[in-house]
Amino acid sequence: MNHKNIVFIITLLFSFIYSKSIWVNYGWEIFDNAGDGRALSLGNSFIADGTSPISVLWNPAHQDSQRILPFSYGHQNRFAGLVSSDVLVFGLKNRFKTPLSIVILREAVSSIPDTRDLLLDWGEDGMPGTLDTGEGNGILDEGERLDIENVKYFNQSQWGIHLSTAKNINKFSVGIAIKSLFHNLGGYKGNGFGFDIGAKFSPWQDNIVGLTFNHFTTSWFIWDNGTVERTMPNISLGVTQLFKFAKLPLNFRINGGFIKTLSYKDFQFNIGAEINYKSNLQIRLGRNNNGFLSTGIGLVWTNFSIDYAYRPSPSYTGFGSSQLISFRIDPVWFKTKIVSFL
Repeated sequence: MNHKNIVFIITLLFSFIYSKSIWVNYGWEIFDNAGDGRALSLGNSFIADGTSPISVLWNPAHQDSQRILPFSYGHQNRFAGLVSSDVLVFGLKNRFKTPLSIVILREAVSSIPDTRDLLLDWGEDGMPGTLDTGEGNGILDEGERLDIENVKYFNQSQWGIHLSTAKNINKFSVGIAIKSLFHNLGGYKGNGFGFDIGAKFSPWQDNIVGLTFNHFTTSWFIWDNGTVERTMPNISLGVTQLFKFAKLPLNFRINGGFIKTLSYKDFQFNIGAEINYKSNLQIRLGRNNNGFLSTGIGLVWTNFSIDYAYRPSPSYTGFGSSQLISFRIDPVWFKTKIVSFL
């Protein structure tokens, strides 16, 4: 390592140390809420289940070079269309000695009301400049009013990228991921980075146990004003079990997981169940970490699949329902079809 690199690293470290740093438990939700139709309908319970390309988001050890449909794209509308997002997943298994999975995420919210200049904070007499009781205190007092014409609107957009790889060590698969986030919030911009590590193994047939350490170095997000937001690490433990019925054209999979954020007392959990008929029709039900219920259906062919997920509006919130449709495809088959068509 030359002197220029050493100086750069030291400068970067000191900029983090002396920047205004705060601990937050938000900011990386784009990675938590992402998923294709199968993931959303199963409550994102993929800590141990690596049968979908998107599963690397929850455990980077899920690198499967034999996966039949390695390319996935999904579009999601959440809360009755207030939030829209896209996810693209693909792998580069033939270009490197170890498999590499790439996930690209986008999320956008438009027409967010900015109410900071809404309050006419003139005090009880409703007249500016009199310095009477309540004037300038930032609270809506008796005699004050709101000026609706001062409401402004802004947009939010986020882009995320997640790169992961894994290696088999004895009976374990161990993976690591690097992730980056780019955020634009009403003209305020920032970017961040973080790391995840994960492992999984199979204690018996058709069973897998997975363990993930998210934000294991703490994830950093740096705003353009110099503020640094740091996210506390969390540990996730999950299990998946596949039940096969010899005399029936059915199999049944159940997933479950627990998530513990360091320095927080409470646990979160997710669970998902899937019935698979002749490997062509899949019916799903799940609950994610935030307690949201979801359901969905999947149609699977040899080289192509379509997944649909539906999440009803949470009780007493009025947020509206969320829907997602995605597809998985064999890129080699798709390329062959395009070439033959041309």
